[in-house]
Amino acid sequence: MIFDAENMFFEGKELSAATLQSDILKVGPGEASDPLILFVQHKKEGSGTLSVSLVTSETEDFSESTTLATYEAFPVKAKLPRGNKGYLKLTAASTYSAGAITAGLVIDDDVLV
Repeated sequence: MIFDAENMFFEGKELSAATLQSDILKVGPGEASDPLILFVQHKKEGSGTLSVSLVTSETEDFSESTTLATYEAFPVKAKLPRGNKGYLKLTAASTYSAGAITAGLVIDDDVLV
């Protein structure tokens, strides 16, 4: 799999016992006939839980937003759900005190590097 810097939500972001907000991606509104794949993985250190929600909005400030999906089993390799309003971000709720999360949109999650 090949990551594109412009399609990354988290890139090795340190996990902490808190809610993390990812970078915001401007992808434009609408759907694709062959949607990108959301890939999320985390490096666990110790025990804890992690929940990641994919959120969309028509505006970059996310004043009015919609949660498209929530994931609790990792790694995630899922087609981007329908309902995109133009901007996307991830919200990660973690109870880990250490570790890291990497997440982004990829074209193909089965390409070996």
